[in-house]
Amino acid sequence: MIALAAIIVYSCGKDKATPEDPTIVPQPEETLRQQYSKSVTQWPAATWYNNSKVRELAALPENPSKDKAELIALGKALFFDPRTGNGMKTCASCHHPDTYWIDQKTTADGIALHHRNTPSLENVWYLEGKLFHDGRAKTYREQIAEAINSPIEMGGNTTALPAKLQVIPGYLRLYEAAYSSQTMSVEGLLDAIAAYSKSISSGETAFDRFIKGDYPALSDAQLEGLHLFRTKGKCINCHNGAFFTDLDFHNLGYAVTSKGALDKGRFEATGLETDRGKFRTPGLRNVVHTAPYLHNGSIANLSELINLLSQGMPQKLGQQINGTLSSHIQNVRLSSKEQENIVAFLWSLSSEPKYTERPVLP
Repeated sequence: MIALAAIIVYSCGKDKATPEDPTIVPQPEETLRQQYSKSVTQWPAATWYNNSKVRELAALPENPSKDKAELIALGKALFFDPRTGNGMKTCASCHHPDTYWIDQKTTADGIALHHRNTPSLENVWYLEGKLFHDGRAKTYREQIAEAINSPIEMGGNTTALPAKLQVIPGYLRLYEAAYSSQTMSVEGLLDAIAAYSKSISSGETAFDRFIKGDYPALSDAQLEGLHLFRTKGKCINCHNGAFFTDLDFHNLGYAVTSKGALDKGRFEATGLETDRGKFRTPGLRNVVHTAPYLHNGSIANLSELINLLSQGMPQKLGQQINGTLSSHIQNVRLSSKEQENIVAFLWSLSSEPKYTERPVLP
């Protein structure tokens, strides 16, 4: 008995001194920067609505438009030439290259005041089939022709344009270089303007560098904003992919135009009641430079817009909902600091403006 007790005591003592199972040391929780300093596929899970198409954020892709330089040169001349319209306004009248291809006005200021805000032309190549705020134009020819012929935009006449330009030697040379023919057609002129428009791309941003592995490219505030954008703020549900848009149409309310009328939105293009008051989700690259916001330019600055979205778009300033408000519009209750961080993140989607030399017109 004494021997057995001694063995037990010895065994217990031995277990205390040299445990067979190593002590498990708890690992410290990863910081937000550590969680995002890895492949996008390993980022924290985003918060998606049930009816959202799941698509992660991505870096800016290369512009796939590969039109010949001579075609783009012809289109550029037409883009900046008032003779493309009625002699007063050009495409560049609303789409200024020096201000990220917008006019910085509440609504487009053509021959007459428009009821919708001027969208940027940057990266317009990815919008094919969904042109204009309501997506009513399916092709670039259709969109450009409408802008030229519109009595409130350029007041021109595309049908008469070939004969008008055919007598200008400089345009004959530009057209022949582009098409190996001097016989101008409406389609050829519209395609040239489309080629120039599709050549306009935004540049690399801090976000692009970050997502490619340059993790110090985002500040702490911008990183916090990125996380909020994907999670609590739920912004990613509409603003996703490389251009931060789902290319879908949503009703955000705020349907009252500057003239006090209700804008029917996509309903005007489709005639579907379910499309009443819907507009295409805008991309967010260089969004900090393209105020005012929304299809009617009713929101003056980005902080104001983020605050409204955080509250579920309450109808202020006499605004109304036309149709049914999108289910994506919810009160996510972002604090003031959280809103500031999201705005900081949106700054990381900015690129330096590219200098555009105006063409010498024929």
